[in-house]
Amino acid sequence: MTFIAPGKTIGIIGGGSETYLCELEAKRMGFRTILLTDQADDIATQAADNFLVGELQNLDNLNGIGQHSDILLYMDDNFDSHLLEDLSKRYNVTQGSTLLGIAQDRYIERTFLNDLNINVPPFFSIVTVEDINKAIKEIGFPCMIKPLQKNQDLLKRHIMYNQEDVKKIQDLLKSGTYILEAWIDTKAEYSIMVSKSKNGKIHTFPIVHEIYDGSQLMSAYIFKKNDPAVEAEMQRVALQVAQNIDYVGIFGIGFILSQTDVLYVKGIFPGINYGANVYQEATGISQFELHIRAICDWPIPEIYPLVDTAILKIVEGILPQSLDLLQEKAQWKFNYYTGFKAKNDPARDVGYISLVGDSPESLKQDIQSTKIWRVE
Repeated sequence: MTFIAPGKTIGIIGGGSETYLCELEAKRMGFRTILLTDQADDIATQAADNFLVGELQNLDNLNGIGQHSDILLYMDDNFDSHLLEDLSKRYNVTQGSTLLGIAQDRYIERTFLNDLNINVPPFFSIVTVEDINKAIKEIGFPCMIKPLQKNQDLLKRHIMYNQEDVKKIQDLLKSGTYILEAWIDTKAEYSIMVSKSKNGKIHTFPIVHEIYDGSQLMSAYIFKKNDPAVEAEMQRVALQVAQNIDYVGIFGIGFILSQTDVLYVKGIFPGINYGANVYQEATGISQFELHIRAICDWPIPEIYPLVDTAILKIVEGILPQSLDLLQEKAQWKFNYYTGFKAKNDPARDVGYISLVGDSPESLKQDIQSTKIWRVE
């Protein structure tokens, strides 16, 4: 089966706020959804037509959702890519497993990009302290060490400024293999979303400016006008990556622009990207519709930014302040996830604000006035 018509059922592996929004969009487009989540109180259960609660990697659970779905969609980047490949032999898993496998392993990801002559920060595979010292001789301090597997929790990332910092992480090396990268003095961070259809047709979408608080994305912008050289290079890279992967759906590529205006790729993410939620307000079409269109073999529209737009993530820690703004900002759109319950988790995502401005400068001034979100 290629074309998936409205009225069919999309099975979704993995929950969370992005799955919740995807389910709402699927419902608007005429689809039914069935969800497999490992959390009984998952926000995504609020929007699914049916759901199963159980371990995502369990074959019985996967067969349970697969047998009731016309197409399967994964939303969990940590899902086992080998298991996904096996599932595709029995069920309609259009996305494929190739990109997921590349994106989950930092060394494989950077080697893939490097082989395409795409600019990435200098990197080295690290097993021992001797490996670190050899790498530092080439790239110097500061530098950053991360686990190869992106789902590893023991050490997300560690910036090293001197040999004392190297000594501090020696014990962590006993737990596995890592990747060491040169530290890039960053001016700006971006992402670009790309779709690839079943017939191989590729679309690139408007670039997104991203603002992080540490490793957490807190706000994203789309501007009608960008640096044409930066935008053209990001589109070139996106097209090159898309041409060299076996994948259907939308995916994103993250970029770093250095203080010396050198553009580096920082990573690839299969499927949905939080920052691309800004598409709905900026272009009138959501990233979820684009993703569903691609996997269901619907035609993909060209989209363009109509207004300068920003989205601001609302986390539980600033929920009271967001409610104060709700009573003050008549032109801002406040999007709260239905049925969420406070969990005393300050970093938990509970919604987002979308707003437009007459110019990037006025947009940033409005955000700066809240004294909550950072602008650059």
